[in-house]
Amino acid sequence: MGKSNIVAMLRGGAFLCAAFFAGSAASEQPQRPPGPAIEVHFDYYLKDRARIRALEHRLDSAIKRAGVGELGETETHLDGNDGYLYMYGPDPDRMYRVVSPILKSSRLMTAAEVTQHYGAHTKSFVINQAGVR
Repeated sequence: MGKSNIVAMLRGGAFLCAAFFAGSAASEQPQRPPGPAIEVHFDYYLKDRARIRALEHRLDSAIKRAGVGELGETETHLDGNDGYLYMYGPDPDRMYRVVSPILKSSRLMTAAEVTQHYGAHTKSFVINQAGVR
């Protein structure tokens, strides 16, 4: 066996070893569920962007502190009328118990539509003017 064959085998073994460990490290990271546990559709104006960021921060902190999942991306349409908050976690009911006081306390969320995702079915409701639901 020549020196070039040995070098090729060592490189191939190093590649396989690196691929194995990279694959096992990736599989150890918790996977985000395929869809959101909770989706909140709300109306806003362009002037509300700073209030949206503050709301995101409060939601993110509460979700992390309670260990119920994570706040995903926030989608806001450029024309400034439709916004969506996405929250990911294994239990939509538990997630809502954590975030509902924050949502209800925000004027941005008045008349927001909350959709909880339970696998193949969903439950939707509106946070009314009094913040009740």
